[in-house]
Amino acid sequence: MDILPEITIDTIKNALRIDGNDDDALIEGYIDTAKEYVANAVIDGPASEPLTNNRKYRLAVIILVQFWYSNRATDMKQTPYQVRSLIQQLRGKFWQ
Repeated sequence: MDILPEITIDTIKNALRIDGNDDDALIEGYIDTAKEYVANAVIDGPASEPLTNNRKYRLAVIILVQFWYSNRATDMKQTPYQVRSLIQQLRGKFWQ
């Protein structure tokens, strides 16, 4: 399996087509929180490399960060369907 690149501020800024650095700290916080959120939803314990190097994990984190960033001014009640679906698929593979 290939090692996937780290999810960085630039990853998210490219996905959202953001120029400038005004929100870098906010985006970095979202990335860290999304990684923890997805890992905790999938496994009971610390995230392992097989999980964090999975394409579905990476996509779930990116979608969640994009969602949080794009909707930060609204009251969000639910996690996006795509993230929930990816988490369910990852649970099937990684749940211990």
